[in-house]
Amino acid sequence: MTSQTALPIDEYVSIDARDVDAPWQKDSLRIEFSAFGRLWPTSSNYERPLDGDVQTASVRYDGGPAWVRLGRQQVAGGAARFARFDGVMAGVGEGRGLFAEGYGGYGVLPRWNGQPGYHHLGSAEGDVLNDVGPPQERGSNWLAGGRLGYTLPKVTGSLSFHEQHETGGLARRNLGLDAGAQPLDEVSVGARALMEMDSLRFANVRGWIDSTPLPALDVGAEVSRAEPALLLSRQSVLSVFSTDGYEEAGASVAVRALRWLRFEGRGYLMFYDDSDPGGRGEVAARIATGESLPTLFRVAYARVIAPKNGYQSVRASFSRRLSRRIGSTLEAYAYFYDKPILGYSVSSVYAATLSYRVCDPFELLWGASIASSPYAAFDAQTLVRATYAFDAPPPGRRR
Repeated sequence: MTSQTALPIDEYVSIDARDVDAPWQKDSLRIEFSAFGRLWPTSSNYERPLDGDVQTASVRYDGGPAWVRLGRQQVAGGAARFARFDGVMAGVGEGRGLFAEGYGGYGVLPRWNGQPGYHHLGSAEGDVLNDVGPPQERGSNWLAGGRLGYTLPKVTGSLSFHEQHETGGLARRNLGLDAGAQPLDEVSVGARALMEMDSLRFANVRGWIDSTPLPALDVGAEVSRAEPALLLSRQSVLSVFSTDGYEEAGASVAVRALRWLRFEGRGYLMFYDDSDPGGRGEVAARIATGESLPTLFRVAYARVIAPKNGYQSVRASFSRRLSRRIGSTLEAYAYFYDKPILGYSVSSVYAATLSYRVCDPFELLWGASIASSPYAAFDAQTLVRATYAFDAPPPGRRR
């Protein structure tokens, strides 16, 4: 076993400008930009000394019921699940009625595939490569898709399609269905399905119902079926092996015992295709007090039983508004494994944040965490974040 000391320094920058005036129409543009840079001062066989990337860089134009967005962006939900691309996305429809959207462009290449020392586990070529290999062709990495749906006051539904190609050929071709309804004010139901078109099998099917039979009581139930292997790229050799599919069924309940006290519980049974059944559950208590200076405390116990291993966990979180301008959070997690992992029977995480609102538009936040796990004997991280909201109201003109 080898060990390395890592001291990376990361810098994130993000800009989100909404309701920007175009020369021909007011409040019609939205500009999004986010990027990161990383300095790796310690020696490493796997990381570059200096790195960075642009995560999002797009401009959206809203022209009445129709809109269009250009640049680096992401599509999420439905058949796409989550994908980033450089291209165009356009849609029509707002509020109730028919809506449609479509997108296409070049997929954002996974930059970590080109790092020295990276092991291409499960590549379609059937080899485990220890070098960078030939650069990927941008023209062979493209994606396209769309969504068509209809929205009524208490019913909504959509059908979506997503196709994505990589250098070796087809990566995924999915068909998605999303539907939801609220037959009563106290009851809502929904269903979601994702079909992998290459095999004509469902990668995921899920249905649920949520209800509030009493003002102080929330209950819910859901059932699902998943085949994780169908979510992998078709270019991965691992996708042709059947990672255990499973069914899951469970329920949740939340009771507002007092105005400031809430109890929560949930439990699920899991039935695997090729192994013993498992399950997971959680019970929690939540206390919320104060209005001008709110305080929130939550403690939870969870149990997970899986075919090869399981764990128990205890989680506690606390947040407190110390003054109108100062806020704080504390979190502590502990995981106790049924069987040791790499010699570790326990993992722990401790985290805290402290924020200070210098003025209405400007806020500073400092955060830190310490963790110990089978994969890092000691992991310490810290974060400093500055946020400026240009559209915040000036002093004396609160909304």
